[in-house]
Amino acid sequence: MAELPRRLVKSVVNERQIAYRDELSKEIETAILNHDPASAYAMIRRLKDGQQNSENNAVQDKNGKLFITSMDKLDRRKEYFYELFNVKSFVGSNVIYHNSTPSIPTTEQDRQNKPSTLDELDQVLKRMKSQKAPGNDDVSTDKFKAGELPVLKWLHEISVDIWQNEEIVEN
Repeated sequence: MAELPRRLVKSVVNERQIAYRDELSKEIETAILNHDPASAYAMIRRLKDGQQNSENNAVQDKNGKLFITSMDKLDRRKEYFYELFNVKSFVGSNVIYHNSTPSIPTTEQDRQNKPSTLDELDQVLKRMKSQKAPGNDDVSTDKFKAGELPVLKWLHEISVDIWQNEEIVEN
């Protein structure tokens, strides 16, 4: 039953491709008759490759003048992006002072400032993938997991020490 719609879609797509090629062929003939070989070759390449090469497209300036040379096109693109990204805006000092930074509730600040718990560290260790290459310290995840609670407590002590002192322990 699904075969019939597939055939129909395929035949419609083929018909549209043929119509597109016929239309493009007429445009190529018109370009050749108008002594415009650049456009004709661009259309031939588009027909051959199935896509249009952006290097062969002309670029218009603000007044509608077409640029064909690569340097002119490059200058126009430079001008366009300069205008796009360098928008002049005037912000008064009163606007800056009226914008307030949102405050974090004290309960959330306290939660974020606490060191990680033993349970959180255990959950992180369980989520780490086993049988992976060791890190810079040459210790694989499997060794931490094999040590179970004693190693977990040791890791927790180190992480709490780092959190509270804000310094990394060397040894």
